[in-house]
Amino acid sequence: MTTGNSHPQPGIRQVEAEARAWFMLRSERSLEADEQSAYDSWMQQAVNRSAYERLQQIDRSLAVLAAGSEGARLRRPAGLTALLGSFNRYVGITPMSGFAFACTLMLAVGLVYLAPWQGEPVVEAYASELAQVRTVTLQDGSRITLGGDTAIESDFSGERRGVKLLRGQAFFDIAKDPARPFFVRVRDAEIRVVGTRFDVNAGSTLNPEVKVTVEEGIVDVVSRELASEGAVKEEKVRLVAGQQVSVIEQQLSRINPVDATEVAGWRQGKFSYRDAPLSEIVADANRYRKDRIVIGTRELENLRVTTAFTADQADTLVAMLEQSLPVRVFREPDGRVVIWPGTVAE
Repeated sequence: MTTGNSHPQPGIRQVEAEARAWFMLRSERSLEADEQSAYDSWMQQAVNRSAYERLQQIDRSLAVLAAGSEGARLRRPAGLTALLGSFNRYVGITPMSGFAFACTLMLAVGLVYLAPWQGEPVVEAYASELAQVRTVTLQDGSRITLGGDTAIESDFSGERRGVKLLRGQAFFDIAKDPARPFFVRVRDAEIRVVGTRFDVNAGSTLNPEVKVTVEEGIVDVVSRELASEGAVKEEKVRLVAGQQVSVIEQQLSRINPVDATEVAGWRQGKFSYRDAPLSEIVADANRYRKDRIVIGTRELENLRVTTAFTADQADTLVAMLEQSLPVRVFREPDGRVVIWPGTVAE
């Protein structure tokens, strides 16, 4: 029997299925305009938003698990049992009640944190939590500094050294080895180096622009797109210290000069933007604060902003933007902050 509502909320299984579908789609590519509209509408429901954020929490927790001391144990044949047991400690899902959900999640999202174990090269996974800056050392001595809420995978095999930047931002200090070039894959771009220091921002669903900035050495940035009859077309630029290029929708931007001494200032907790889209600033800030900032309209996403803040100001960034931009801020009961144009009616 229903009471007072002829349109009851969908069951939790349906909500979880919808959340998984959106999570999977947004992990694969940017949404089309109609898809984005449908997603925004779907996220307006608190029960839907809660289910989606739960998947994000599980995704981050799995990355942290695989990158920690349990990673090797989870890759062994009995790893599934250990993994389900770990769910209870990390994300509050018990092995019995969460078994079907956990397995479906791993299959649907395509998590690759647990690499094949039988005689195959092991893919090492590393991740950082919100507001955490973490440095990891790879087997060749290369050092990678992960910004907040960032995940990577390293895959060393034969004559190739490689890392895939799954999300977030990372600074690479690559050990020189002319015989074994180092490759970084992120979205539709590939960075090729021998030994150098550079920063890569993977962008976000809201702002899928990949940025590569060189502090020292030489970096080749390659954009790949599928041409006719399945052929792959490549476009390449070469960067040196003090240069930056962006890749968006498989297109390379012009090379822009930057101050080489200020590359990856986020490692010292400093964020600086000059004529940057609001979507980029919000995406970066969301990796350093618990309560997410949401841009209410697409028109605001490309609003050009020049600003600077420190990591410990991430929670007060919204107030700073409200004072300097033609926007209004609305704080929802769940802590989420929505930015609307300043002309929004009372």
